[in-house]
Amino acid sequence: GEQKMLLVGLVLAAARLSASDEGRVPVILLDEVAAHLDNRHRDALFDEVRQLGCQAWFTGTDAELFAPLKHHARFYHVDDARIHERD
Repeated sequence: GEQKMLLVGLVLAAARLSASDEGRVPVILLDEVAAHLDNRHRDALFDEVRQLGCQAWFTGTDAELFAPLKHHARFYHVDDARIHERD
């Protein structure tokens, strides 16, 4: 978890730098990161991404890990090469 948080911290720092230097926030894609973080670090990550105001794509197989984003995000499910929006 600590190595993942370090890597995620670097990604978020680069996004903040891009926002301040270029005046635009990049799109962030984080693959399966939520599964590798404890609740405290996962909540901190979600809060930081919301504060950054960027578009972020999180992938994962356990929908419950993304429950804190329920009122802040759209959810999609990929099944048999089809994308379905979820509630």
